[in-house]
Amino acid sequence: MKFLHAAAASLCMIALAGTARAFELHGDRSSPFDLEVKGTLPGVPPGTSRYVRWGDLRALPVTKLTLAGEFLKGPEVLTVVFLSDLMKELAVTPDTDLLLATCDDGYVGIYLGDFIAKYRPFLVLEIDGKGPKDWPPKGLDFNPAPYVITVSAELVPASAQFMDIEHKKPWAVTTIEVASHSDKFKGFYSGKWASLSPSAQAGRQIWVNSCASCHSGPEGTFGGTKAQRPFQVLAAYAAYDRDFFEKYVRDPKSLVASAKMEAHPHYTDANFADLIAFITADGK
Repeated sequence: MKFLHAAAASLCMIALAGTARAFELHGDRSSPFDLEVKGTLPGVPPGTSRYVRWGDLRALPVTKLTLAGEFLKGPEVLTVVFLSDLMKELAVTPDTDLLLATCDDGYVGIYLGDFIAKYRPFLVLEIDGKGPKDWPPKGLDFNPAPYVITVSAELVPASAQFMDIEHKKPWAVTTIEVASHSDKFKGFYSGKWASLSPSAQAGRQIWVNSCASCHSGPEGTFGGTKAQRPFQVLAAYAAYDRDFFEKYVRDPKSLVASAKMEAHPHYTDANFADLIAFITADGK
């Protein structure tokens, strides 16, 4: 899973269809540092991509944040664009309340509108004055380019209490998709998942905020492709081998030495009860 481990450390989305963009959306990629954008973009045919140059992003009104431990030990000055502002600059339609950030390995950061408004995630354009073509910063043993999205407990202390907040810190982001939550995750609210128990509804939130970053959902619902593990397989484990399912999620390498999934030792028995209720479509 590609996300940034932070040591420590605008607004609600305002979406008006037809608003002029501050930058041009190009039909082709000119460099590895172009950001691919797609989704419900006015004037862009469905299913097609456009590209934003790094220089156009840097020319937007940006914010400089001095934060400790986001990339390296000690304070760093980050030049950022808040996702709420980026949504406005993309002139998204009023029903667009979801942003998906896909990494080069298929991992996806998932940002619902209320999360964006409350926790203020941001796109990193520069680290100590240097853009992604000059990354990684000295002392960092991996390259987070071309883009990183992260949240900071220094900026919004409440983010430290958000379950699986590390899932909201993807690096090597290449693509941003803007969409409607009800459209993208409609499989979570239809068929067997149309009428869920309160526990299963809580599990659905865990899935959307965490599991969907790597796994597709029921009925072909959107999810990241990194795991390459069908939802049906996970559902079978959850329903028929709960002990294996819980042990794997808590500590994958204890069962499969080559496992790439990150451990989730903080999941409580109640969290698992909710998650399994959702996966197995426990009804009201």
